[in-house]
Amino acid sequence: MIDNPQYNFGFTAGAAMLNETRAMAEAYLDCGCDWERTKEKVLNENILSKGKVVTTKRYFALIKERLETLNDAELHAFVSGSVSTQRLLVILAICKAYSFIYDFINEYVRECFYNLQEKVTHTVFNEFYNEKKYIHPELENVTENSVYKMRQVLFRILEQTEIIESANDGTIRRPYLSPELEEMIVMDDAKWLAVFLYSNNEISNLKEVYNGREIHRHGLNVR
Repeated sequence: MIDNPQYNFGFTAGAAMLNETRAMAEAYLDCGCDWERTKEKVLNENILSKGKVVTTKRYFALIKERLETLNDAELHAFVSGSVSTQRLLVILAICKAYSFIYDFINEYVRECFYNLQEKVTHTVFNEFYNEKKYIHPELENVTENSVYKMRQVLFRILEQTEIIESANDGTIRRPYLSPELEEMIVMDDAKWLAVFLYSNNEISNLKEVYNGREIHRHGLNVR
C-alpha cells in the first residue's frame, strides 16, 4: 500500500486572502526576500490590517506557507501582475500548499467540467471526501463540524479565485491564462495546469510545446 502524505488543513484558517497575500508578497520583495525582516515589517507596520498581534502572526504564517510554494518567476509575476493574474497565482499557491484542494480540483472539479456538468456541488465534495478517507486515515476522525468548515472555506476559495461563480451556486468557470503565464507554469511543473481545468491532453501537448524552452525567471510582464 502506498503511503500518502497527510493532508494539511491549514487553509481553513483563512480563505483566498488576495489583498493580504499581495501586501505580504510586496513586503517580502521589499525586504530582500528575507522572511525574518518581512515578519518584522508586517508586525511593525500592521500590513495585514488585522489589529491584534496574535492574529497578525497567525495570518503571517498562513500566507508565508502559501507564498513559499511559488518560484521566483511566479512571485514576481504575482507582485507586478494584474488583479486577474494575482488571483490565478493565489489559487496556484494554495493548491501547491494544500494537496487536499489540488486533489479536489484535479480529480473532481475537472471531471465535472469535462463531463459537461455545469456545477460542482456539496454532494460532489462529499463524494470526494468519502473516497479520500480510504487512503487518508487522518480524515477518519474529523468531526462533522470540521468537514463542514473545510467545505465552506474550500468553496469560498474557489469563488474568490473565480474557479466557480459563487460558493452557493457552484457554476464552474475555466480561467484564462495568458501564454506567458501558461508557459511559466509549464516550466515549473505542467501538472499545475490542472488547477485551471486544463485537460490531460492539453497538459501533455503543452509540455511538448514548451519542452526545452528557456524562460526568464525575472521581469516577465504578465498582465
